[in-house]
Amino acid sequence: MSENKYVCLIQPHTSYKLATIQPALFDQFDSIGLLALAGYLREQGYTVDILHLAKAYRNGYTKKQVEEKIKTRKPILFGIGNMWLHQSVGMLETAQMIREIYGDIPIVVGGQHASFFARDIVQDYSNQINGVIVGEGEETLYQLVKSVEEGGTIDPTVPGFMSKQKDGEILYTPRIVTLEMDSLPFMSHKGVWPEVRAKNGDIIPSVAAIDTVRGGCPTNCGHCLEANNLGKHGREKRAFHSPEYLAEQLKRYLDEGKTYIVIQDSFYANGDGPIAEFIERASKDNLRTEAMHFFIEPGYVSSDIFKVLERFPADKVAIDYGIETGSEKVAKNMNRFFKMDSIYRDIEALGKTNTLATAWWLISLPGETEEDVRLTEEAIKNTIDLGVFTERVSQMLLFPQSELYKNRHLYDINAYFHNYNDFKVFSTVERRENGIYPELVTHDMPYQTKEDTLMLLRDLKKTVRVATESSRHLEKMQKLGYQLNDYDFF
Repeated sequence: MSENKYVCLIQPHTSYKLATIQPALFDQFDSIGLLALAGYLREQGYTVDILHLAKAYRNGYTKKQVEEKIKTRKPILFGIGNMWLHQSVGMLETAQMIREIYGDIPIVVGGQHASFFARDIVQDYSNQINGVIVGEGEETLYQLVKSVEEGGTIDPTVPGFMSKQKDGEILYTPRIVTLEMDSLPFMSHKGVWPEVRAKNGDIIPSVAAIDTVRGGCPTNCGHCLEANNLGKHGREKRAFHSPEYLAEQLKRYLDEGKTYIVIQDSFYANGDGPIAEFIERASKDNLRTEAMHFFIEPGYVSSDIFKVLERFPADKVAIDYGIETGSEKVAKNMNRFFKMDSIYRDIEALGKTNTLATAWWLISLPGETEEDVRLTEEAIKNTIDLGVFTERVSQMLLFPQSELYKNRHLYDINAYFHNYNDFKVFSTVERRENGIYPELVTHDMPYQTKEDTLMLLRDLKKTVRVATESSRHLEKMQKLGYQLNDYDFF
């Protein structure tokens, strides 16, 4: 049995091409997936580091310096995250670097994007990696590490692990995840390299995300990878952290200097109660942050919740409300909440709060004609007039795992992207000031061509700018930190 108790996890860059350039999708935040894995392994007695290569390259480290850093490690196993689609090329480049340094140390990949494209990855890249962890990874990674520690090689029969055998067979047994949420160790940003000091106006070193729920979103939106059927990641039903657990996690983040806190998962889906309990607990324990960011979808909470969110003990509370379309017809096509009168009641209540209140919107949606886009345009103007500004407008991404892709014939959708390699382009496209990315349009329709999508996107961004700059709420929103930009993709 090996006495080595060290595991190295890596958050990759997007690509060497964009190593020092901001990609279309942001890449600097710490992955809470890797933080969760690190915490679980540490609880089992292992020493774990996380090398954040996107952060390293952006802060002046060279490829040679990163190679030297990896050479100083000799773990039981390397784990590379491919949580987001724009990490794909960087993941492969990192795996190749490790292979050239250590030919025999196992390399496994995990994360949401890797899970969805696991079969593509093991089919095409088994010369670079040993396999993919599919779904929630704590137990799977631990068992893989233990198998290498005890036997010298990865056990390919570990549930939740997909690999390609020498005869070409793809081996995979799904894992049923039963870990109780509150039994999971608390996350910590300690052990993430490099440690970057905040510069003037730079909030990134102070940002931390809280994991509140696992097991997918209860709504089966046709285009969404978090939909209940797709987003379970090994769980048979959704599971939430308790308000007490969340408050303790927040306290630990604050102790580490993390003061810009984000909740971007579907915490809202259990209604007002758990949110109100968490805020009450944070207020009681005086867990004050510089900023607290909540993500809300229509149809799950009452309009009263926005006043509750406003009371969170933070210098600034931000609420991101996901409307996506102003057309009830299109929302129905997507299997989304579609009652615009109810949405406007929420918007009116949200706009009256002293919060950084924003909404986001999509186009290139199923069955969406130019008339439907104009309904979205009117909804954008109406929400801005009510004090809820626009966070971003972007084109919908069509993923081959989604129900919409499988039923695309119902809306005459022509898909351009079909596999892992097709989506690798997201790793090589830089951020643009105008926010227009023709090469990232994933599909078109006879009633909305690719050219139509780009034209309509420009129109909507112009509408956002005009409505925002003339809004009576602009001064208030700027004081809260709102910045109008055209370049955000997501």
